[in-house]
This record gives sequence, C-alpha cells and structure tokens, in this order.
Amino acid sequence: MNPCCTILMNDRAGRFKSTVSTDEMSKLLKHLDLNIAVVGTKSEAHMIAVLKELVAKRADRVALAGGDGTIHTAIQVLAGTQTSMGIVPQGTQNNFATALRLPQDLPSALRTLIEGEPLPVDLGYGCGMYFAESAGVGLFANALALYGADANKNLIRGMYAIFKIVTNLRASRIRLTVDGELINEPAVFCAAMNTYRFAQSLPIAPSAKVTDGLLDVVVLGDLHRNELIGYYRAIRKQLHVMLPKTRIIQAKSVKIESRRPLPVHVDDKIRGATPVTLECRPGILKVIVERL
Repeated sequence: MNPCCTILMNDRAGRFKSTVSTDEMSKLLKHLDLNIAVVGTKSEAHMIAVLKELVAKRADRVALAGGDGTIHTAIQVLAGTQTSMGIVPQGTQNNFATALRLPQDLPSALRTLIEGEPLPVDLGYGCGMYFAESAGVGLFANALALYGADANKNLIRGMYAIFKIVTNLRASRIRLTVDGELINEPAVFCAAMNTYRFAQSLPIAPSAKVTDGLLDVVVLGDLHRNELIGYYRAIRKQLHVMLPKTRIIQAKSVKIESRRPLPVHVDDKIRGATPVTLECRPGILKVIVERL
C-alpha cells in the first residue's frame, strides 16, 4: 500500500532540545500503525529537491518534521500548489505550528497527518519570497544582521548582538504606506506579522490570525534604552498593546521606506533592505490541521 503521507526529517531542527532521529521516527510510526513514509534530508537543497519531486508527482500530503526554519524553506515550494503541508513540530520555538494550534506531542502530531484536514492559510510575501511568521525592520532585523545571515545562532552571538543593539539604540525615521495610507514616524521596530508570535516566542501581535487575509503591522516607536526592558516584559504578557509607543494596524499590504537603507528580515534571515513592500497572500498554503 502506498503511504498516505511522506515526512521529511530535518535532523538539525531543535538543536537545543531532544528530537527523534529518522530511525526512531520510523519505529514510532510502525508502533502507531500509521502508513507514513519517512525521508531524511541531508541539507536544505536536498529537502527542496525532494519537495519539488513530490509536488511534481501530485502528492496529496507531505509533512515536515522540524522547526520554523524548516517551515520557511518548505513554504517556498508548497505555496500555491495542491499539496497539503503537515507539520510535526521538532524545532526550538514552533511559532507557526502554535499559531495553527497543532499538537506538540509527537504521537498526536503524527495522527493528525492522517486524520486531519487541509486548511487554507495565509502567508506573507516580501523580498521575493514567502514568510510564515513576520518580515520587517528594526531591532530583530538588526540582531540578525549582527549574527550574520547564515551563521548559527548561539548564546554568545545572541548576547553580543543584544549588547550592541542596546548600546547603539536609535529610532529610525520610517515612512509606512499601509493600504494606501501614509504614516511617518520614528521607530525602533516595525514588522508585518502573519502569526501572533515570532522569534523567541514573543507574542507581539496578539490578535494576528493566519486565516484572516491580513497582516498585523506592529510598530514600536521612539523607545529609549531605559524603556526596552519594560516593553519587553509587556510584550511577554501581551500588555504592550496598551502602551503609548505601540501601534498595531491590520492591513493587506505595507510599504516600508527609510532615509537610509535598513536591513529587512523575512522570518529569521536578512533578505534585503528598504524600501520593501510586504503583502498578505490569503489562503495560498494548505496546512493539515486537526478536525473539529
């Protein structure tokens, strides 16, 4: 019998916590009596090649076992196709899976691949690619720029980036065109959010939904160094929406311009510089979710 679904395993996902290997996954699937094939991927290029092959064969379902970085790579291939994407959360944060309320425990996640149903969900688009979580400029993009676009993120690099950013904190004068409306203001952070949280599970856009056809544009204004910790704590508790230097606007698209070029992050990588237009692509990706 042909498998109902194929799981692509990213063995590098979730480097900071325990994850299962390809062999362990195969044994678990056999134990659960689930007709799912497992393919180990050796690199990002290998994963892309396998995904393209499965799409060309009109596979009904393909799943990714990995984290948000794996999801970002996969959506570049699966968006706009008839192949539904399943997710087996195996990363460090799993922000996209959390936004879809997918099960985090392995047996339930695997059963959902077979028993679940496809749901059309939105993606963002900017810098010539899709994003699952967010894209924008400011604090997060600056941190990624300090890491290096392709460098492994570790504690020492993270601490160095935070120190540099806080030491040199300065708002940038940006101009936003939000669904045709012009907004000019200084900001230390501006991002178009598809999911309600990003990065280290920060719930910066509490009302964002991946099925509403809109991006939540979050702007943190001219924050001073002594305000950063307070805003960070407020974001963790989702109370920042009531603070005076927070602005959240729902929109189909936003254009970000600045006096000097600013690095633009698309999910967790630097992909370009301002000016940039970020837009929502409603229902362009089918994701397998639990049946109600």
